[in-house]
Amino acid sequence: MAEAMGELPLAGLRVLEIGYGIAAPVCARTLGQFGADAIRVESVRRPDSLRTAGAGWVPLSVPWEIRRDTGTGINGFTCPEKRSVSLELDTPGGRAAFHRLVERSDVLVMNMSVDAVEQLGLRYADLRSLNPGLIYLNLFAFGSEGPYRSFRTWGGNLSALSGLTALVGWPDRLPSGLPLSFPDYPSSMWGVIAVVAALLRRDVTGEGCELEVAQLQVAIECIAPSLAEAVLTGTTPARSGDQTRSGAPDGIFAADDGRHVVVSVLDDDAWARLADVEELEALAADPAFATAAMRLAHRAALGERLSAWTSTRSAWEVTWRLQEAGIAAFPVLDSLEVLRDEHLASRRFFRALPHARFEAELCYGQAVGLSETPARATRAAPAFGEHTREVLAEVAGMSDAEIEALLAAGEAHEMTHRDVKLTRPFYGWIRNLVRLPWPPAAVEPAEVLFAQLDATYGGDG
Repeated sequence: MAEAMGELPLAGLRVLEIGYGIAAPVCARTLGQFGADAIRVESVRRPDSLRTAGAGWVPLSVPWEIRRDTGTGINGFTCPEKRSVSLELDTPGGRAAFHRLVERSDVLVMNMSVDAVEQLGLRYADLRSLNPGLIYLNLFAFGSEGPYRSFRTWGGNLSALSGLTALVGWPDRLPSGLPLSFPDYPSSMWGVIAVVAALLRRDVTGEGCELEVAQLQVAIECIAPSLAEAVLTGTTPARSGDQTRSGAPDGIFAADDGRHVVVSVLDDDAWARLADVEELEALAADPAFATAAMRLAHRAALGERLSAWTSTRSAWEVTWRLQEAGIAAFPVLDSLEVLRDEHLASRRFFRALPHARFEAELCYGQAVGLSETPARATRAAPAFGEHTREVLAEVAGMSDAEIEALLAAGEAHEMTHRDVKLTRPFYGWIRNLVRLPWPPAAVEPAEVLFAQLDATYGGDG
């Protein structure tokens, strides 16, 4: 495998994660993909929201201890390359076991509220004495100081408060907002950069440190040009729909096959290259569109002219004709087309990786590429508590008797129903769509699987 080219840059380091949703889990996942031993600390009473959802095709009659291992978001996106240990940190035994893990770790990554951190004794001041070299990162919503410090949020709240939501939508309508928790994603990468920088600093000083990433401030940074415009002009930037405000023609244009193509002509050089596209020579030579300012002033008319050309061709013909002239263009892809995309396939972006509950899970790859030490892709996310005994014994140094006592007291938990192996309903058709090493067995149609599960685990479960 390519992963064997060299020792991964974070090999030998151990990362603890107490994460929920996207920000902290993806941060820890990235550190794990580049070599760290990433250990996810999970709670039965306060599980990650992506655990509670499970897969939509699993009947509610199936025990939660099985369903919590079936969510595709956690299995394939937020938590590959990790181990899972379940500890209840609000119990004496769970907290003591966690402290032993902290003593033997390099990094702790969280995205917990200020109040929860204080109540559970998870402040940097609480843990520094256990491990002076600990790199401590919390991706707070609002930061540890200020009047909003105790507010609870999701990414949608932060998008709205940052002003990002107000910029998304059509100019003649109310804001449409974003369909995802956007601030989580850049915050996770800011966290990775901060951790790596702190590790480099520790190599020099021998000291750990406390890091804080306020997701609200990250979201604000992402719209810095619009904020600067508001400060300089005293006006609120207008929503621009599917267009940028820096070039024209720019937007989504209909093709003749019922699909759409994104086209961006953002500077004079790109505009001049339109003259190399057959049947667009006259458009590029029209003196009414001679300058960038004139094109922006008449962008509606310009868009109609370009639409008249794209609407007589297929989406891919439009793409290739414009790309050959050096103009940015690409079809709008749906989810199945993304899975089949040849470019992503050549980069092995999608992988079928082992999972404790499934023989294989569809997992996302790593967009960050290092030439000599590419990110590893060896396993999907762990099942809930899959490695509790292993981690407590090998990392925390606990005896079998100590581990049994924690489990018996409900202060630690482990994976249950280990013998239950599931098959996703889509294995039957996705093998021909995405060329990956899917398991040979398939259940098709999905109703067969539903019936089997309900018969085995139905009723009172």
